[in-house]
Order: sequence, then C-alpha cells, then structure tokens
Amino acid sequence: MLDGWQLIAGLGLFLLGMDHIERGLKGLGNDVLVRVLRGSTGRAWTAVMVGAAATALMQSSSLVGLLVLAFVGAGIMPMKNALGVVVGTHVGTTITGWIVATIGFKLDMGALALPLLGIGGLGAAMLAEHRRPGAGARLVLGFGLLLFGLGFMKDGVDGFAGQFDISELADYPTAIFALVGLVLATLLQSSSATMMISLSALHAGVITLPMGAAITIGAHIGTTSTMALGALRGDAASRRVAVFNVIYSAATALVAFVVLLPFVAPVQAWLGISDPLYSLVAFHTFFTLMGVLLFYPLLGYAAPLLEKYVAGRRNQISEFISKVPPSVSEAAITGLEKETLHVLGRAMQLTASVFGGRTGQALRPVRIARRRLAGSPGFLDEYQALKSLEGEILAFVTAMQTSEMSPEHAERVGALTAATRDAVYACKAVKDVRSNLDDMRLRTTSSAWASDLSAHVLSVLNTLEVLLVSKLDADAVDTQPSGVSAQTLAALHERHAETMQQLLIQLQRRGWQGLLHSTALNVIRELDMTLVGLIRAAEACMHRAGEPDPELEVMSEEVDTAG
Repeated sequence: MLDGWQLIAGLGLFLLGMDHIERGLKGLGNDVLVRVLRGSTGRAWTAVMVGAAATALMQSSSLVGLLVLAFVGAGIMPMKNALGVVVGTHVGTTITGWIVATIGFKLDMGALALPLLGIGGLGAAMLAEHRRPGAGARLVLGFGLLLFGLGFMKDGVDGFAGQFDISELADYPTAIFALVGLVLATLLQSSSATMMISLSALHAGVITLPMGAAITIGAHIGTTSTMALGALRGDAASRRVAVFNVIYSAATALVAFVVLLPFVAPVQAWLGISDPLYSLVAFHTFFTLMGVLLFYPLLGYAAPLLEKYVAGRRNQISEFISKVPPSVSEAAITGLEKETLHVLGRAMQLTASVFGGRTGQALRPVRIARRRLAGSPGFLDEYQALKSLEGEILAFVTAMQTSEMSPEHAERVGALTAATRDAVYACKAVKDVRSNLDDMRLRTTSSAWASDLSAHVLSVLNTLEVLLVSKLDADAVDTQPSGVSAQTLAALHERHAETMQQLLIQLQRRGWQGLLHSTALNVIRELDMTLVGLIRAAEACMHRAGEPDPELEVMSEEVDTAG
C-alpha cells in the first residue's frame, strides 16, 4: 500500500532542499542577481532571457518574482521590463523537470545523495560563520536533501503502484487533475515540487501521461500565488505585475489545456518516445515557450493597460516604502530615499504655508485630483500626517535593520532616518511659533521685521526646492549631482547665518522691551532651528548610498556647529 508518511517525508525533504539551495545561492551572490536584474533588463527580450536564466540558476521563480515586485515598486525597473522578467521565470522553472527526468530517475539517488549530505552537512555546520564557504556548503546540502527527498517520494509511490489499478482513474476528467495540480502548487508554493510529485507518479505508473500533463498545467497557474501574496502589501505597480502574472499563466494554461493536451498521447506515439518522463517535461517546456511567443508581442501594450485599469489600495500615507519589501536592501534603499524626499517636500510645504508660500509641492508625488466635499486639510492636520509618515518610515527602517545590510547601506539608512527626523523637528519648531508670528504681523511696530523674516524663510525654501528638484532630474538620467549643489548648500547656510545675525541686530536697534522682545527672540530661535534642520535634511538627500561627498560632509559639520 501507499506509504503516506514516506511520501510526505520525501516531499518535506525536497522542499527543504530547495530552500537550502535558494539560501546558498543568495549567500554566494544575491547581490550579483540584483545587479543583473537592474542592469540587464533594458529591453523586453533581454528581460525574458534574464528572468529565465535567473530562475534556472536560483531554482526559485518565487524569489525572482518577489525581487521584480520590489524593483517595480521602488521605481528601479520599468513596468514593461518587469513583465518580460515574469514571463521568463516560467521558462526557467522547466529546467528542474529536465534535470530530474534525465538524472534523478536514471541513477541511484541514495548513492548520489549520501556524499552530498555528508559533505554539505559537515561544511554547513563547520563553516556557518564564514559567509561564502558556508553558503557553498549549504548549496551542496540542499542538492543532497533534494535528491534524498526525491528518492523517498519515488519509493513511496513505487510501493503503491503494484497494488493500484490505473483504470480506476480513467473515468475522471482531465480537468480534475488540472485542479489537483493547481491546489498542490498553491499549497506547496512550488511548481517544481508539484512536478516532482507528478513525475514520481508517472514513473511508477500510477497516472498516465495526459493526467500528468493536466497536473502540470494546473501547477502553472497555482505557482502565481506566491507573487500574488507578495503584491498584497505593495501598491499599484506591484499589483499590476501580479495581475499580469495571473493573466499570463491562466491564458497559457487554458490554451495548453484546450489545444495541446488532447494531442499529448498521439504525439508521443508518433514521435516514438518510450519514456513518458521525457514526454511530460517536453510538454511542460513546449507550452511554456508557446506562452512566451504569444505574449511577447503584447508586452508593450500590456503595461499601459495595466496602469490604466489596475489601481492600488491606499491605506498608508507613505508613497514609496509601502511598495517595497524591507528585506531587499537595494530596492528598500531606493524607496527610502524617495520617501525621505517626500517627507522633506511635505515639511517644506508645511513651513512655507505659515508664510503664505507653496514651496515644496514639486517634491511631493503627483496625486490624481479628486472632488472633495470637505475643505483642504489645515496646518495641524498636515502636521499630524507628517508625524504619521515619520512613524511609517521608522517602522520600515526597523524592519530593514533585521535583514543583513552592507556597511554603506547601513550608513545611508542612518543618514536618511536623521533627515526625516530633522524635517519633522523643523515643522514642530514652526508649529510652536505660529501664533507668535501672527501676533507680530498684526502689530505696527513689528510687522516690517516679521516681513523681512518671512522673506528670508521663503527664499531659503525656494533655493532648497530648486536643488532637490535638480537631484530628482539627475537621478532620472542616472547621473550624480554636480559639486555645484554642494557649494550652493554651503553658500545657502552661510547666507542664512548672516541674515539671522542681521535680524538679531535689527531687533536690538528697535529697542523692543518686555513681551514683544521675548517673543521676537523665541521666533528667531525656532525658525533658525527650522531652516538649519531643513538644510541638513536636504544635504542628506543630495547623494546616494555608498557615494559620500567630502564637500557635503564638511558642510554638515559646519551646520552642526552653527546649530
């Protein structure tokens, strides 16, 4: 009879082996995969090839798919190229079936697995503290577990095959087997594991080739569940990629089921293929490549259609970090940089609103205008939203710090977190003196002085906005901001210090006494903290991770001293 525990143990070992292989490859060169995905997907056809190669190497379409979601959410990868990578991942998954069909069932898997388990297990235990050697040992251990688990599954099904009459399944429609494949791939989160179960059953004679082909078709759809779950946290861009993946997989599976499946057995007989395992993996590869050929011409049209009809759910204030997973440091850093600019734009706009300006709007993401019955949010509402955004950023940074980061990325995260804090503190300082400013504007004796102070604040904010917008333009064409920006920031800080000194001298000359004098000193002190904080936050946003600018570092020390 069927040894259920042996089959389950084999499946568990197989999945554990796949996990070790994925972890080992990530330890050996996940940064290489990230760079390839970023830099080698400029065209749709190269994106398809990179997706196929990356999935074949990493043995995980789920990992590649989640990286794609992260890069699209962070704005690193255009939508069209991401769709090409997603299509390619399905081609890469067919490699596992070929390896198992040509090697796994032809050789003694126990004899192959034991040396791999011994070498890999000892290496993983003894070299755990060494990153790359430990990752290599984990990779070897993963292959050993994979083969050992495959042997367990094969033996578990073989024991059942001799007592099972396959004619009992003949009356079941092939759609039932497709549903079985879909459920298995969804539950196991692995089309490869589902393929191994199908190959084991086919090798033992428990199912026929059409039944195995139907299971493979169902698994082609079920494997999209991983990316769909990954997109639940993301915003519109991530959802669009996930929706395309489901549509592509479902359409390809439907064509394969209706057009190709009825001819699987006749074609096998016509070609004279005696081994059904080869026929099954060849069928899997053929209908996957057919899907690529059908959808490749549509990639250019799919992106704008998805952007038009698939929207993201908005339940967070953040515009960028909500789209990327904190565990993918490359995408997370990019999202955090953009979110910090968003914070700075909000802070500048909030500060400018106290003085009748609108500076900072250009740094905020463009939102689709909607009709509102209520009026625009007031200062305190915007300030609370900014505080909430700061909380989301701090939670995101905390999640990033639980993952492994390079020293350069860790330093960049610290700088961006400090920039967010400076921007929020700047707005708090303005909030504390709003009523004082209104009072001074209404007094005849102090209105001119308050007007000079307001003009200076708006001038500094306008200069910062121009510099930061130039940074956005430089990033759009992948160039570094010039040294002119650093010099301008340094000059701006110097001008601010001189102007504040002049305003203090004017304050002394006017001879104000009592409450008015005390109020003016408090206003000028708080606004000095506001502008110094915004300048310091802008400084942190002006360069990228791992690329320090000595001029900016010197200016930062000067600002800290002045503050």
